[in-house]
Amino acid sequence: MKNHIARLCLIALISVFAISLAACGKTTNTESTATTPTSASQKPAAQVDGKITVQDAVGTVELPKKPERIIAMEFGFTDILVTLGVQPVGVADDGSPDLFMDSVKSQLKTYKSVGSRYEPNIELISSLKPDLIIVDVNKHKNAIPQLKGIAPVLVLDDFQADYNQMLKNVAIIAKAVGKEEEGKKRLAEHQAKVETLKKKLGSTNLRVLPAVVNPKGFFAHSDHAYSGSFLAMLGYTDPIKNTAAYPQITLEQLVEANPQVLFLLPTEKETIIKQWETNPLWQKIDAVANKKVFTVERRDWSLSRGFLGSEKILEDIAKNLGQ
Repeated sequence: MKNHIARLCLIALISVFAISLAACGKTTNTESTATTPTSASQKPAAQVDGKITVQDAVGTVELPKKPERIIAMEFGFTDILVTLGVQPVGVADDGSPDLFMDSVKSQLKTYKSVGSRYEPNIELISSLKPDLIIVDVNKHKNAIPQLKGIAPVLVLDDFQADYNQMLKNVAIIAKAVGKEEEGKKRLAEHQAKVETLKKKLGSTNLRVLPAVVNPKGFFAHSDHAYSGSFLAMLGYTDPIKNTAAYPQITLEQLVEANPQVLFLLPTEKETIIKQWETNPLWQKIDAVANKKVFTVERRDWSLSRGFLGSEKILEDIAKNLGQ
């Protein structure tokens, strides 16, 4: 029954994405439509005059033409762009190409690092002469006024996005870069991959928790976060039930939540887990007692919020929890 509900949820999410793509494809240039005779061979107004109009997280973005010099200010946006066959000229990669997941890196050609996602280099961004900059509504809110002085800015919710929001972001970006048909095709491929890998999963009647861990803390990814919501869509239960996307929790709180499976996303080799392993409380967690603690790549599970990232998450789940 639970797997059936999860399947229905996935179908609903895919439907939302498809509707978004269809809605994005409608032209808002009513004047051109009214003054030009309609025929079967007529192109949409957005294609006739070269303009693209798209709704983002804060309003309407009008592009004079299909953008060719795009800067992505988040790893998730880069995931989406290369999935659509678009090469960004600049990426905020925190100065480390190793933070790209392998399947993204293999599709990236030459690009210019524009610095940290938190403190982008405005002067360098300007020097690249972009015609579209894709930013996060929360992380980049202070830089948006400056960036708008350089090029049109597409504002999306990425950092706080769940799986459903990621699907919407793909539809919006596909429209903005003139790749709607590619977006629809890639959606179908994504759906097929998800369905294929889901068949390899065992029972989803489990409390599963992904978490980023560093030397100072344990940051759970609840079902309001990207990876947590993806697990919930597959039918797994979020053991912490927190309204925040990335709550920091103590060892005592983790014991109380008692996940049956833990996926750890370390930021470096030694984390707070090394300290917790010396505490008797650690052994009281079902995931620990039953040897269901798995280490996975943060770049795959947390940073690359797109089709490639979610498909890699599912591959890791199938590998560790599959039949």
